[in-house]
Amino acid sequence: MPRIKEDSSTLMADLVARLDRLVRAAVKEGREQALAEVRALVAGGAPVRRGPGRPRKSDAAAAVAGKAPKARRKSSKPRKNWWNTATEAEKAARVKKMLAGRGLEPKSK
Repeated sequence: MPRIKEDSSTLMADLVARLDRLVRAAVKEGREQALAEVRALVAGGAPVRRGPGRPRKSDAAAAVAGKAPKARRKSSKPRKNWWNTATEAEKAARVKKMLAGRGLEPKSK
């Protein structure tokens, strides 16, 4: 370990840096411990159900179970773009609703 100058400002900066590292490590450890406790509480012996859109364990596990994974077919028709077919009044109403959802006002023309 390199030697540092022994003046008060250098010693103070070193002390602050070391304390900062200790605090960050303690906070990280505390968060991980709290998350582990919450996970254990939520699991509580009951099986955890898979949420919608969450991937299955693996394709290999499905093959072992006797089920082949379904392959999605790509649609031959392109998706319809609502903004291309909407009238100006419909577009203005939609923009107004989107801005209102964020608590904003539409710009005046």
